[in-house]
Amino acid sequence: MKNPRLAILIAVIALVETACGGAATTPTAVPTGTPAPTSALTASPAAPTAAPVTPAPPPAPTAGSVAASSGAADQPQTIHVLEDPIDFSQVKVGSLTGCSATECQGDTLIGHSRMLDATTRKVVGTFLVSCFLVDPAQSLYSCPANTITLTDRGQIVFTETLRFVAGATQELWPIIGGTGEFLGVTGTIDGPDDTTWPYADLVITYTK
Repeated sequence: MKNPRLAILIAVIALVETACGGAATTPTAVPTGTPAPTSALTASPAAPTAAPVTPAPPPAPTAGSVAASSGAADQPQTIHVLEDPIDFSQVKVGSLTGCSATECQGDTLIGHSRMLDATTRKVVGTFLVSCFLVDPAQSLYSCPANTITLTDRGQIVFTETLRFVAGATQELWPIIGGTGEFLGVTGTIDGPDDTTWPYADLVITYTK
């Protein structure tokens, strides 16, 4: 008769082996400190790309160069032109105001002229005039926005006062606006005292 204890021991061992049968297939643990192998299916991380190079900004202009360019732009410039009248009219307001004098306050002088280069006498533009009689006793006209247009350059607008009396001197008139080349300019319009030209002899002095 077989030993019953041996049979029981053999049965227990068989049960233990059955219960732990999956353990034999468990891979051996990787020792601490040893890096785990990388799977061939796992993409290796891309090598870091170099940071993009940002071009350095150009150096700021120095105070000297700014001052030099400003100084060049601020230099006064002059244009000398002569008026050659084409068509003018004087509009009387006496019948509207009850004024019976030869000249009445509110009379209007309106017209246009050609502008000639003072040296070559060539036509260089036009001149539009609109003036109002403000003081008949002095024959004083006010022209708030007369306009000189120089061909391919722009317009110059200025305020003008006129005295149509013998011996009257030409005054200094301020430039109040402009377009094109003369946009934003400041300056004045004057005339030579010794001029022999029978109409307006204008020296335009302006600064950008």
